[in-house]
Amino acid sequence: MATALKASLVVLTVVPDLCMMELSDDDCKNMYKIMTEDSEKRLSRLKEELSKKGVQMETVVHFGRAADTIVKTCAETKADLLVVGSHGRHGAKKFLLGSVSSKVVEHAPCDVLVVK
Repeated sequence: MATALKASLVVLTVVPDLCMMELSDDDCKNMYKIMTEDSEKRLSRLKEELSKKGVQMETVVHFGRAADTIVKTCAETKADLLVVGSHGRHGAKKFLLGSVSSKVVEHAPCDVLVVK
């Protein structure tokens, strides 16, 4: 879509707060560091692939609650269209199936395309 429309992209990954369990502060920090680094690597590869196709892309990694962070970033960047997956990448996706995308659709300040 971005190539056909000559659109620029802001691609966001939200590192969720998973430290509700009895983990030490050091374990939580280490887990967030690993998740953030993994997200940055994936986004870097995607940016490299899309730049070969002429797509301008900014990558962003934030920490927090996924739906709230997505909606806030969408508003801050004045996005025209928000594309979100119907299911997240987290391990609890069976429990939270579609909860993030549902909340994003409800609260986004622009049109939303949900991709299965």
